Amino acid sequence: MRYKVYQSHANNGTKGKFYLRPVYDETVELDQLADHMASHNTPFSKGQLLAVLTDFVGCIKELCMDSKTVRIDGLGIFEARIRSKGAKTLKEFTLSENILSVYVACRGVDEFRGSRLEVNTKHNLAKVLEAQPIPKENTENPVLP
Repeated sequence: MRYKVYQSHANNGTKGKFYLRPVYDETVELDQLADHMASHNTPFSKGQLLAVLTDFVGCIKELCMDSKTVRIDGLGIFEARIRSKGAKTLKEFTLSENILSVYVACRGVDEFRGSRLEVNTKHNLAKVLEAQPIPKENTENPVLP
């Protein structure tokens, strides 16, 4: 995992402190994921994997919108979430006016659950920090507003 250190300029208790954040070099799209999976000595072609992954995504959305959570062992629990704004009274509350967004979110499980990830990552990240990785070209150390 690549990372960078940044300094907080927020007007709260974090101001002036230094923090670590991951660096994301690219976003891997579904067809690229299928291609990557196909390169791992699987008997399935990229096309077959893409078809399964496409159905997988659709089914997760469908189940989440049916008030179910979907647990993918070793990765996370997918669930629908709603952002809404308040109404002064129940009578004034309407779906069209008060729902801001509906979306699918994922929270980590197993080794990706917060506390376990923290323990596992601290050990591995300490090794990375000791190695002093050289940042990729065009990587800047961002500063929080």
